[in-house]
Amino acid sequence: MNMTWDLDTIYPSFESPKLRADRELLDQHSEALNQWTKSKLANTQGPAAAIEAFLRLYNQYKSVYVCLLAYAELILSADSDHIEAMNLAEDMEQMNAEIAGTVASFKLWLAGCENVDAFIRSSPYLLEHRFYLQELLAQSRHVLSEEVEVAIANMQSTGSKAWERLYMERASNVRTVISIEGESREVTLSELRSMAYESKAELRLAAYLAEIEACQQIAPVCAASINGISGEALAIYGMRGYSSSLEKVLETSRMDSETLNAMLTALKESLPSFHAYYRKKAEFLGHPDALPFYDIFAPIGEETVPATYTEAKDIIISSFATFSVELAEFAEKVFDQRWIDAEPRAGKAGYGLCIDIFPIHESRIMTSFTGTSLDISVLAHEIGHAYHSSCLSHETMLNTDYPIPIAETASIFCETLVNQILISNASGKAALPILERSISDAGYYLVDFYARYLFELQLFTRRASGPLTVQELNELMHSCLVEAYGESIDETTFHAYMWMNKAGYFMAGNEFLNFPYSFGLLFSKGLYAEYLKRGEEFVTQYRLFLSATSKNNIVDAAGMMGVDVHSIDFWRNALQLIKTDIAEFISRV
Repeated sequence: MNMTWDLDTIYPSFESPKLRADRELLDQHSEALNQWTKSKLANTQGPAAAIEAFLRLYNQYKSVYVCLLAYAELILSADSDHIEAMNLAEDMEQMNAEIAGTVASFKLWLAGCENVDAFIRSSPYLLEHRFYLQELLAQSRHVLSEEVEVAIANMQSTGSKAWERLYMERASNVRTVISIEGESREVTLSELRSMAYESKAELRLAAYLAEIEACQQIAPVCAASINGISGEALAIYGMRGYSSSLEKVLETSRMDSETLNAMLTALKESLPSFHAYYRKKAEFLGHPDALPFYDIFAPIGEETVPATYTEAKDIIISSFATFSVELAEFAEKVFDQRWIDAEPRAGKAGYGLCIDIFPIHESRIMTSFTGTSLDISVLAHEIGHAYHSSCLSHETMLNTDYPIPIAETASIFCETLVNQILISNASGKAALPILERSISDAGYYLVDFYARYLFELQLFTRRASGPLTVQELNELMHSCLVEAYGESIDETTFHAYMWMNKAGYFMAGNEFLNFPYSFGLLFSKGLYAEYLKRGEEFVTQYRLFLSATSKNNIVDAAGMMGVDVHSIDFWRNALQLIKTDIAEFISRV
């Protein structure tokens, strides 16, 4: 079965007439949008018609821009050295910078309009975009002048975006040598990361030591990158009037601080349960005291024969079918139409990725599949993202954005479906490794991501006083890992360079890519419990919920499923499902 994706429905190549025509069309849309804005926004007559016309023009622009940018990003994710893809990505960044001033002007003009709600009610098209317009009004208080917005966007192309590209290039291409079964082999960072899940203890330790060595090679460049990106964020968000980067992230995530605090309170309460799990795992693996950090993802029990890609496809489709035929058929389409690039190879990014191409109602998924059960979960996770986007295929481009916390809900829900079926189909000793991996994944999303969250909070606080050295970044990462994992992990083995392995820290404009994943896991656990109670009625409501996520904030979207995210008890109940699994694991071991 072919493990590479087919991108022809987007563009056959960089030289294709279709791509060239779209690039010209994008220029036309950009010019039309800019010229229209300059002439029309000066005219205060007929605001309703002006708003509608702007939205139509902007939708047209986005429909072309998204295809071009997605194609460049997909090529780069699979081949970080691809020159044409780099050039197109930079071209799109420049185009986006030029359009930023136009959008900023529209936001400021909209904020100056009176009776906007009345205008919205007067037009079906504006009613369709009501939530989008309301968000623009809320964002307008953080918008600067058109000239400043354009300057910021242009400077980011050679600032934070350039630092991001440099980090991605270095992290994707750094090599180190490791001895595997007596043979020396040159490996990448992503390959070393995957070895943390190996069954052989000596290989896990060797990979851990080699990873530290590889990180040391690129540490100065990565430190410069993270300082450049975080420093720019502090400057820009300060200019916009945000009290912190976290405030900006909460706003763009459509989440309020009450929700975040409720979730974090419940999460911190649950840490002792995870610590008990790690200590029991250490005991099982033969460690007299705490668990070494390099064994945190070590598999428990006998290693099963690696699954083939075809077998992974069958497992995912059959697991999804227990929830709904529609979800299973969607997954089958994803595999059959080759939306996935799962082939491991050098130069390819070492993380799972799903990029949606809404104008053609498709997505593309990137993973590195080696046959482990974790690889199957990653595939299910990314297909969950694609399914969520498919539920929004009826929307215009401006109505397809949904917040990261909710996006992770759909993906982790699909993971849960697969894991539950794998556990239920296994018996005796065969169930233990699957149960343990499910707990290990939860620990990753909750305990490890809590450490990442703490690191980023303190990074921005300290970065305000100046750049951090490699040693300071390492010490900060170490202290945050200790706070999250407690005494359950051998403190001397913590990987102080872990900040370099968190790609989210280097994604300009995407700060705090940590707590949204914790939200997604716990919210999906809570929803899965509701699914077990409500059955088929839940399935129908769940699809409607996903279809509404692009036009609701998190509180209101959760309310559609009967969930109060301000309630600590909701989060405690979701965590109780994981605590029950931990108790079962401890009793079995």
